[in-house]
Amino acid sequence: MDPAAMNELKEEPYYGMGKMAVSWHHDENLVPLSPVAVYNYSRPEDKGGGLGDEEEDGASWRVGLKVAWDIHTPGLALPLQSGDCYYMRDDLNRTHQHCVLAGRTARFSSTHRVAECSTGTLDYIQRRCREALENLHTDPDTGYKTLHSLQHSTLQLSEEIHNEVEFEWLRQYWFQGRRCARFCSWWSKPMEQLEDSWAQMESMTQLALAAAENEETTEERRREVAETLLAALTDRQEQRQTWRDRCQSSLAQTLPPEEAPVNRPYWGEDDPPRPLPFDLTDIINRVESLLWRL
Repeated sequence: MDPAAMNELKEEPYYGMGKMAVSWHHDENLVPLSPVAVYNYSRPEDKGGGLGDEEEDGASWRVGLKVAWDIHTPGLALPLQSGDCYYMRDDLNRTHQHCVLAGRTARFSSTHRVAECSTGTLDYIQRRCREALENLHTDPDTGYKTLHSLQHSTLQLSEEIHNEVEFEWLRQYWFQGRRCARFCSWWSKPMEQLEDSWAQMESMTQLALAAAENEETTEERRREVAETLLAALTDRQEQRQTWRDRCQSSLAQTLPPEEAPVNRPYWGEDDPPRPLPFDLTDIINRVESLLWRL
C-alpha cells in the first residue's frame, strides 16, 4: 500500500493517531486463542526525504492497539521498522482491537492466521440461506407464496438464519459506509444476493405470522408457531435498535457522508411496502396478545 497514491485515508477518530490504512478491528473467524502474525516491509524513503528519520512523527508505519469497544482507556501506537514482525498471542485479538496507521512510504505486509472455516465465509452464509429458503414454495404461475412446514424446528432454523444474514452480514457490511462498498466492489453482487434472500425470509416470517393468526389452524400449532416467532422477533427488534443507535451515534454524525455507517436494511412508511414493518413493536404486541388468548 502506498499512502502517497491514496488521498482518502481516514483519520484515526479516538486518539488523534493520524491516517489509518486499516481501521480498528478484530481479526475474525480464527481458531480460538490461535496467534496472528504480521510481517511488515516498508520501502526506504528517497535520500532527499531524510533516510533515518523514521522516528519522526508520522514517518514510520505503526500498529495501533486499544481495549475492545473502549475509547476512554488510552490507546497505544507502536512504530514498525521495515522487516519487523509482530504477533498477537493468546486472547489479545479477542480483548483488544488493532489498526494500522499509515507512514510516508509504501508498505508491503503479509498476515498469517489460523482460520476457522466452518462458519463466517460467503459459501457458508449462502448455503445457510438456501437451507432456510427450502421451506418457501412459490407457485410458478401465480407467484403465490406458501410455507412447506410450520414445524417448530423448521421455523426456528429459518428465523435464526434470517437474523444471522441481517445482523452478521448485511448490517455489518453497510456499517462500513458507502466508501467501503465503492472500494470493495467485488462484494456488491454477493451482498445484493444476500439481501434478496433476506427479503424472501421477511416474506416467510409474514407467512408464519399469518398461520399463527389463522383460526383454521389448530390451536396447538398456532401456539407453537407464535412462541417461535415471539423469540425471533424480540431478538430482531432489539438488534435493529442497537444497530440504529450505532448508526446515529454522535461519533457517526461527525464522519463524512461516504464514511458514515448506513442503517441498511431500513424502510419507512414512504418506502415501497414490505411484508413486515422495520419497527416490529406492533407485530410483537400482536403475537403476545395471541399467546395470551390461546
